Amino acid sequence: MLLDYQTNKRSSAPHGTKVQANILCIDQFSNFGGGQRSLLDLLPEFQEWGWAAKIALPGDGPFAAALRGSGFDTQSFACKSYASGKKPLAQILKYALDLPRLTRTLSDLVDRNNVALLYVNGPRVVPPAAWIAWRNGIPLVFHCHNRLVQSSASTITGQALELASAHVIGCCKYVTEPLKEYVDPQRLHVVYNGTGALGTRSPSLENIRTIGVVGRVEAEKGQLNFVKAARLVSNQRPECRFVIIGSPMFSDRRYYDRVIAVSCGLPVDFVEWRSEIAEVYSKLDLLVVPSSAAEATTRVIPEAFGAGIPVVAFPSGGITEIVEDEWTGFLAR
Repeated sequence: MLLDYQTNKRSSAPHGTKVQANILCIDQFSNFGGGQRSLLDLLPEFQEWGWAAKIALPGDGPFAAALRGSGFDTQSFACKSYASGKKPLAQILKYALDLPRLTRTLSDLVDRNNVALLYVNGPRVVPPAAWIAWRNGIPLVFHCHNRLVQSSASTITGQALELASAHVIGCCKYVTEPLKEYVDPQRLHVVYNGTGALGTRSPSLENIRTIGVVGRVEAEKGQLNFVKAARLVSNQRPECRFVIIGSPMFSDRRYYDRVIAVSCGLPVDFVEWRSEIAEVYSKLDLLVVPSSAAEATTRVIPEAFGAGIPVVAFPSGGITEIVEDEWTGFLAR
């Protein structure tokens, strides 16, 4: 869709003229997660196609700092915090009451920056962005990285996308399913996460010693299950060590602290998240992905593929779309 829009713009320009249009990317987080890393990968491609990209984020954080460090213009807006996953009624009401203010704020950013296209990187900012896109007659693209598990969330988001005649990019088929009744098939696209080559290691199963889980530490990512499995493996393979690489990103530390407590007495190391992805995977012999049914096709799986590291994963969410048991990885059933 982005390429179609840019091609149309170029075809109407004089021959040899480079068309530059303004795109506003809106994210619901200023911390790093898989969706934010995908956007960071995508921004240079926007530049390659002649887009002048600005990124609107709720406050400051590691993601905002990384964007500025890469030379991208960030603009801040105020956004209230909400729990991950299913929201209680009180938080739904809180969100509804904040929508008018959030819409005015984002509308002002669109007007001031003469925006030609809105790229939305999180469902919480879809409703205000969709209204702005509809009012101004500008295209909207929603990049969906997670399945909307709450029916109210999928309804609100879906109706907003329908209003704006938005295009949706899903990181897998699984995340697009709740939105199919609101988005025409020709505007619904699936683009799996990708990564470059991160190494040439191919450890044999006999030589596996360091087993790890990579990603933000939250219940849906399954680090607690990883520690429980580590206890069983340690009894049979005492030479193995285990590592949990990541931090709580979008929630408090209660789950993280519980994982630490349960791992007491086990050879489990905790390592804060680091941006040098190749270095992260160079320390591992096996990646475990113990995610819950809320998982999409987490970026860590193609990253492990790119690093030549075997993957053991739960057959959860969209994982089975990219992991074929005993062919591209192993599914723990």
